[in-house]
Amino acid sequence: MIKFSGILCILLILYSSIHSQMIISGKVTDEKTGQGIGFASVSILSAKDSGLVKGQVTDSAGVFMFQNIPTGKYILLLSSYGYKKIYRDVIPAEDIISLGNIPMSADLTLLSEVVVAGQKPAFQRIGDKLAVSVSGNPLFHTAANTFDILKKVPGLEVNSDGTIQMSGRVTPVIFINGKPVQMSPEELQQYLGSLSPGMIASIEVINNPSSRYDGEYKGIIDIKLKQDLTLGWKGNANIVLQQNAYTLADNNFSLTYKTGKLVYSARLGYVTGERIYRYKGLQHLANTNIMATNTQTITRNNNLSYQLGIDYYLSKDHQVNIVGRAYRQNRQIDAFNTLHTTDSTAQHLVSHTNTFTYSTPLQDNYAASLNYSGQFRKTTLEVLSTFLMIRNQQKEDIQTKNTITDHLLDYWKTNLYNDILIRSVQADLSGNAGKGKWAAGGKFAFTTTKNNLYYDTLHTSGVFAPDASRSNNFKYDEYISAAYASYENTYRQLSYAVSLRAEHTHSIANAITEHTVTTRDYLTWLPGLSVTIPMKASQQLHISYSRRVTRPNFAQLNPFRFYNSPLNYFVGNPYLQPSTTQMLNIAYTRKALQVSLQVGRESDPMARYPEYDSVTNVLQYLGKNLPYNDFAGIEISFPLTVNKWWRMSHNIRGGYKKEQTPYHGVTYAIPIFDYNLTGSQVFTLPQQITVDISYYYRSLSGTGLYVSRSLASVDAGVRKSWLKGKFNTGINFYDMFDTYRVRYIFREKKIIDNAFTHWVGARRAALTLSYSFGKSTHSSKQRAKNEEENRAGI
Repeated sequence: MIKFSGILCILLILYSSIHSQMIISGKVTDEKTGQGIGFASVSILSAKDSGLVKGQVTDSAGVFMFQNIPTGKYILLLSSYGYKKIYRDVIPAEDIISLGNIPMSADLTLLSEVVVAGQKPAFQRIGDKLAVSVSGNPLFHTAANTFDILKKVPGLEVNSDGTIQMSGRVTPVIFINGKPVQMSPEELQQYLGSLSPGMIASIEVINNPSSRYDGEYKGIIDIKLKQDLTLGWKGNANIVLQQNAYTLADNNFSLTYKTGKLVYSARLGYVTGERIYRYKGLQHLANTNIMATNTQTITRNNNLSYQLGIDYYLSKDHQVNIVGRAYRQNRQIDAFNTLHTTDSTAQHLVSHTNTFTYSTPLQDNYAASLNYSGQFRKTTLEVLSTFLMIRNQQKEDIQTKNTITDHLLDYWKTNLYNDILIRSVQADLSGNAGKGKWAAGGKFAFTTTKNNLYYDTLHTSGVFAPDASRSNNFKYDEYISAAYASYENTYRQLSYAVSLRAEHTHSIANAITEHTVTTRDYLTWLPGLSVTIPMKASQQLHISYSRRVTRPNFAQLNPFRFYNSPLNYFVGNPYLQPSTTQMLNIAYTRKALQVSLQVGRESDPMARYPEYDSVTNVLQYLGKNLPYNDFAGIEISFPLTVNKWWRMSHNIRGGYKKEQTPYHGVTYAIPIFDYNLTGSQVFTLPQQITVDISYYYRSLSGTGLYVSRSLASVDAGVRKSWLKGKFNTGINFYDMFDTYRVRYIFREKKIIDNAFTHWVGARRAALTLSYSFGKSTHSSKQRAKNEEENRAGI
């Protein structure tokens, strides 16, 4: 902590070298319609040699603002696909220069192409980011929530259970307005489900983060919410009703009130209804028996979330943000399992058991954040502090009976208490250094996890007694101190950025039940490099390299059994080492065409590998560091506007991975190639009606031990706007043909012939009702920060 404070103090000394500077702002508009042009490229060039001084893109309303520009003469360059470039001289007359509306005219030479002139691409590559305009974009008109939007974004894959993967291999971190979201996975899914397209200005995808970001962030999705520049109050009510094998209602209400210096915000969400999950497994065991497993799980939800926030503008250059949030997930889960075992001929019954599990998991989350951003002439300071407490409680009642004799075989009762406490503070400084820009900062995070799990087993005497072999008391403390420095500049037309991050980890794993303590300290260096090369004919080439780290989490370190069933459990390993990932990314852009290539290697990856006992039929998963995993992927995206009422988008991805997988003394390293295709056809019809047909296909894939069967799904959506866009109705049909099933087959059939299927009830219909209301008293002045200026590197 002392080292961190020292670094911060040294950086603050840089304030003494501040010189005079300017603020340059304006709004880019369409010459004919007068509407703002969102995501237009804006560059400040030196009047002497036309070298790039600074660049950004406009927000969704066409507004831009440059700060910390040294006083001098410059050239403003504006460009947007479908429009003619504009060069404008900027002569300093005062420190704050407002250029007002800057109209751009359509480039008529592009009318012969498939994309209509004046229609900006749905996806734009801006340096190391892929920017996606959402609000007002016809491609997303029928989306019910954030998940429907992300399904169409290149490089992302959204599974039917709501989990998100980037480039088919990593789980990205969610940012909101440039800041990481501190939520549990359950709360995050509910929050993303509450955001409609009209609430999101844009989404930025960073698939190879620089060293500025935490070492565990291998991919970032930054969701930029819309920000109204008017004073007064506005609100939105959104209801989503889902129906098929279950009924689920997701209700959300948000309200914002703005004054001259204060912005108040409130959000309320409530989810009620059921979800369903089914599992089927068929195993030909080593003792020649055939075991068929069927499990159905019904989860009843009664979840409530609320959030209150205040933004206070001390002045145009200083802002304080305070947010308090709470979330309660109250569920009841009924799981019914049948285990049918026969001999190898499938004619003679060996056993048949039923297991009923009744559980009542309860999760309470409390979070608070205090953030500050300030502009000190040429230097910007941002301080982010967060506090998050997650408290889990769960009681289970597990009974297993012999269905032939109706004899009670096992009766367990469990009681789980799990507390997670996260405290963190982060400071970032940035400023100009000649024509370049520097940034530096540090972070300290302290996480405490406590786990108490009690098992009671019914004895033959009819009395429940504590089961010490399954009970678990485990505490894990983790301290992470980090510091980074970065520099970016332009050499001729080439833009580059270099960064270096150091993270020190100190952890204490205390297995109280076993009376063992494991303490570790390690320092990890994480360099990063990116280069952007502009090319002719609206082309760009971006190359980036990064090194990231993955630390073992609480569940992976806990040396106790986590039971899935009486014969299936996972055992943690307190001696797991962190893994490191090195990745090279190359992205090429030509107008609307996006092509990206990724290659990398993960060293010491953490895995759960299975060990099967042919005598007891016990299948246990053990935590272990493997030697390495290699991976690669290529993706092509080409959204097209055929005409004003028909738009389409397609993403094609090919993947390769080679994982080292040990099993029964043999390490399997099988190269796996797969591909997937996502696409959508969007039709804009009269009377403000939009129709969308989307489709997804994933080829045969798998792991070192399992083959994953191909899967596909088709979705459709219809949306209509009423009352001048204030009221929107929509209906979405997901997995219309009920084809989304995840199926795995064990490769080594001589060991165990095993196949199983997961079904999460993806087939459903969802009715969405959204109403925006409120009033505006008068227009406010443009803030020093607009919705896109929080973008990293601007």
